Amino acid sequence: MPNEERLAKGRGGRPTLKRAEQIDARILAAAADLFIERGVDGTSLEAVAAAAAVSKPTLYARYPDKSRLFVAVIRANVAAAMPVDAGRSGTTQEQRLRQVGRTVTLKAMQPVPLGLMRLYIAEAPRHGALIRDLDRMGREVALDAIAGAIADDTGAIEHARIVAGRFLDMVFVPHQMRALLGDLPQEGDPLHPTL
Repeated sequence: MPNEERLAKGRGGRPTLKRAEQIDARILAAAADLFIERGVDGTSLEAVAAAAAVSKPTLYARYPDKSRLFVAVIRANVAAAMPVDAGRSGTTQEQRLRQVGRTVTLKAMQPVPLGLMRLYIAEAPRHGALIRDLDRMGREVALDAIAGAIADDTGAIEHARIVAGRFLDMVFVPHQMRALLGDLPQEGDPLHPTL
């Protein structure tokens, strides 16, 4: 442990905001890895604490149960996958939709989001209400990101949300389903091209 970390830990009391954010990031990253590897039921909070190199009281103070930790992991990953400004640099609505579509799709095809999506599917029978809520939350974030990128002005946002919903259903979901099954995009495949 570096000297400054040891000193900060030895002082007691609340950690600085920066240190608290670092601790939260470690906890969420460790929990995501363990949830993906072992499932929700197969992951204990003690295992998360050990993997994140934090004490059990530190973990329990932030996340008193696995459901809250699972929700926090999903929220953090959904937020990271949906940049607010994605797609605003295109000049036409079509260019902006293409740009935000690529950004959303590429980020969703990364190992952690795919692993978490597989986890949603596996955990749906045991944690159905939670999974449905998280799915709705993810869809809303994606709709907001896509609609915000393609709306020409604030008055057009409702129409842009309809277009964003159609985009998600017709373009994004088929790519996502194929990736979930291990069929990653290939160069030259017109039905499943690399983005």
